[in-house]
Amino acid sequence: MNKIFLILIIVPFSVLGQDGIKPIIDMHLHDYSIEKYYVAPSPDGIFSPATHQEYRRQVFSMFKKYNIVHAVVSTNGAENKLDKEGILIPGMYIEEPPKDTIQFKKLIESGKLKVFGEIGAVYVGKTLADPGYDPFLKICDRYNIPVAIHTGGGPPNVTSFSPKFRIPKGDPYTIEDVLNKYPNLKIYMMHAGTSYYEHTLELMRTYPTVYADLGVILWWDKPEMDFAEAFLRKAKRYGFINRIMFGSDQMVWPHAIEKSIKKLDSYDFLSEKDKRNIFYNNAVKFLNLN
Repeated sequence: MNKIFLILIIVPFSVLGQDGIKPIIDMHLHDYSIEKYYVAPSPDGIFSPATHQEYRRQVFSMFKKYNIVHAVVSTNGAENKLDKEGILIPGMYIEEPPKDTIQFKKLIESGKLKVFGEIGAVYVGKTLADPGYDPFLKICDRYNIPVAIHTGGGPPNVTSFSPKFRIPKGDPYTIEDVLNKYPNLKIYMMHAGTSYYEHTLELMRTYPTVYADLGVILWWDKPEMDFAEAFLRKAKRYGFINRIMFGSDQMVWPHAIEKSIKKLDSYDFLSEKDKRNIFYNNAVKFLNLN
C-alpha cells in the first residue's frame, strides 16, 4: 500500500493541497499515446495543447492546483503506466470487447488495470449486456475490479466517425441484465446518463450498489449542463448524493478539469457535505480506499 492511500485512510477529511484545497478524486479522465493524441477545439472554443508533452504537463498542473490526489485514467492507445506520484488509477478505454482474457488478467494481477473502462459500447452499437463483454465482466467480478460504462449520448455528428452509434444504446437501463447477473460487481455510469438522467436515478433507486459519475455533463455544452443540474437536484431530493462521484471527462482539454470543479462548486443547492462526498468521499468508498 503506498503512502498516499495510508493518508486517506487515517485522515480522509484533513488532507489539504495548496492554499488549503481539500482533496479531489477524478473518476473520469483520458490519456493517449502520441499517435492517438489529437488537437481540436472544445465547445467553448479552446484548443487542446499543441503537443502530447504539453498536454500531459497541463494535466498534472491541474492535479497540483486542485489537489487531485487520484484520477481514474482511461488509456487510449497508451500503455498503462503508473506515475511516480501514485495519482493515476489505470483504466482501459475500449469500444469493442477485448480479445484476450489471459492478457486482461495479467494486467489486473500486475496492478496496471484497476478499473475496466471507460467502455464505450454505444459507439459500436452495443451495450454492456452484449455477450462479448461477459468473460471480462466475470473476471472483474472475481478480482473486484470496478467497471465504468459510458451512458447517454455522444457529440454532434457522432455517426460520421462511429456509424453504428445509436442513442438508445446509451440508456442506463441497458445495463440492468448485467446488474442482475453480477450483483456484487461494482459499476458506475459515466456521464450519469446525460439526457437519460431520470433512468439513471431509477436504476440507482432499484439497485443500491450502482454509482454514477458526472463526467462531461459538468462542462461540455448547455444541454449537458442542464442535465447535470436537474440530475443533482433530484439526486439530492431522493437521497442518492452518496453514490455520485466527480469526474471531469478531461479528454484533450486540460482546462475542462478546472471548469468541472468550478461548476460543481457553484451549485448552491448542494451543501458543503454534499460537495465533499461527490468530490472525494464517495470515490474513497467505491474504490475501497478506506
